[in-house]
Amino acid sequence: MKSLRTISLSLVLICVFALGTVTAASIPEDSGRLQVTGNALITAAPDTAHIALGVETSGASVKNAVSENAERMASVLEALKSLGLESSAVSTSGYNIYSYSDAFSAGTIRPAATTYNVHNCITISTKNLDQVGRIVDAAVAAGANQGQNVTFDLADKEEMQLRALEIAIEQALGKADVMAKTAGETIGGIVSVHEEYGTYVAKNESLQVMGVGFDRGATTSINPGEVEVTAQVTMVFWF
Repeated sequence: MKSLRTISLSLVLICVFALGTVTAASIPEDSGRLQVTGNALITAAPDTAHIALGVETSGASVKNAVSENAERMASVLEALKSLGLESSAVSTSGYNIYSYSDAFSAGTIRPAATTYNVHNCITISTKNLDQVGRIVDAAVAAGANQGQNVTFDLADKEEMQLRALEIAIEQALGKADVMAKTAGETIGGIVSVHEEYGTYVAKNESLQVMGVGFDRGATTSINPGEVEVTAQVTMVFWF
């Protein structure tokens, strides 16, 4: 069954094409053109959060760094499980091993020491936005020491995108009607309809900005804010 939003947009499009989608041959040669643009910006409360954080370890050997990282990440995953999160809610988003060497100490012949770093990053997804702060705090307490961001999103974006497009079309039609009447002209029909762009912007928050302390005790506060969708259409009429 179609949603009310889909039906509403369909009715708008029916009204648009009722004005007359015409072929070039049916447009009078001496007709004028009226081009208008419709814009829309709508916001909505998010219903999904994606939390990106990780564990970074270092050691004098790759083996030691990898082993410590695996142990700490296992503790993090166990802490997340204790919050009721399913394994499918957690995914690995990055795993890197790299090394660097210290410079020679001034006045010594000591060879440079090599240190190996392991960075293991995961993304945790949840629809319980009230749980985001607890997820971050539990992960940090269990050993997570790298924070990236929390992205607040919508699981179903299509309805919001269609609504923005509907509003943009309605605005373009309203502009065309006012302009034509003010100029003393009558719109004959539509030459073209073009969707210029549509954007969907999720809400991102840095874990550092949100006050997550990776080297001290802290309680993480969360403000999901809103996500936004924009749409723009260009319509050309003849008169």
